[in-house]
Amino acid sequence: MNRGFKDIKLICLLTILIFCVFLFGCSEDKAKTKPASEKQSTTEKTDNDDFTLLIYMCGSSLESKNGSASDDISELLSAEIPDKVNVVLETGGSLRWKKHGISSDKLQRYEVSDNKLVLLEESKLCCMGDSSTLKDFIDWGIKEFPSERTALILWDHGGGFLKGICKDEMYNNDWLTVQEFDEALSESTFSGSFEFIGFDCCLMANYETALTVSKYADYMIASEDDEPTGGWDYKAVAEALGTKSFYDVILNSYEKSHHDSDDYTLSAIKLTEFDKVKAVLSQCIDKAERSNNRLIMSKAVQECESFGSSIGYLYDFGDIADYFNISYDFSRIIKAVKSETKSNISGLNICFPSDDEKALENYLLISDDKNYCDYLKNNYSENRGQICGKSQ
Repeated sequence: MNRGFKDIKLICLLTILIFCVFLFGCSEDKAKTKPASEKQSTTEKTDNDDFTLLIYMCGSSLESKNGSASDDISELLSAEIPDKVNVVLETGGSLRWKKHGISSDKLQRYEVSDNKLVLLEESKLCCMGDSSTLKDFIDWGIKEFPSERTALILWDHGGGFLKGICKDEMYNNDWLTVQEFDEALSESTFSGSFEFIGFDCCLMANYETALTVSKYADYMIASEDDEPTGGWDYKAVAEALGTKSFYDVILNSYEKSHHDSDDYTLSAIKLTEFDKVKAVLSQCIDKAERSNNRLIMSKAVQECESFGSSIGYLYDFGDIADYFNISYDFSRIIKAVKSETKSNISGLNICFPSDDEKALENYLLISDDKNYCDYLKNNYSENRGQICGKSQ
């Protein structure tokens, strides 16, 4: 009987031993495959990453006269926004709002949710042309809607690098200058990088603006020229947020919306490679300084496509590079759609305020490109009024 018990005990021990070998063998196999799977999941972004879009909507005369901001909000409300994507906006800056019950007497913050405009909070009226107003909106947005990726759109009039964006009709048409925009973002609590910063405004695809935005975002979306009435297609924008095809969608939808317009252009600029654009300008400056004509840049811009007839000083960046025979390939940096009349432009302009003392002084104060500022100061600060085609 003792022997039988020992035999049973031995069999049990052998069974347990075999089971343990099998169990730990399986565990070891899993341990070997787990790191590869974890690495894959952390290095690949999917179309379903969390995304928050902040829209700083200064209605201005575009809303009070034409209801353009209200129309774009209606486009947002018609969109099938992907799951885990937040679209929030701040409204202000207009004497009168045409639709959606928006007040002109307050700053209001809304979320687009289930095809409805949901009022989240409101506060006393503040100037949307002030850096602190933009900063407060950004800080609030990232706190209330934290996400894997965040983007920012500024909606309103645009006046190029020297004037800025967001012309507040309630505060004597005060502009948010690019310098104030820079202050707002530098003082914001947001420490990451925006997926993109977009300007649904005229004339903001400037070299100088892109240089500023490159400190805060991976991409910039803006128009080198005036924008046609209607601006961006916000239904297409909202539905494509967070997808890999987003930049193609926004450009193609813009082109589709304005294909009947004689003059339209919109650019998506990859700011993580913007140093290559800066290097091309440095080569242009080097050639200009080595030429026998100290004012050769003035001659160059007279042969370039210009933008903003009422503002001036904006010239196609690619045309300037071509004038100095600088070879460049911006195909991986600037993707643009444009009308047939603008088919030869590069998608980026640059400011050359040489014939206006006040404009030149302002430019030298606010531009981030020291090399270009030094060139302008050394060659044009004593020759105002006789340089550009306008004054001749």
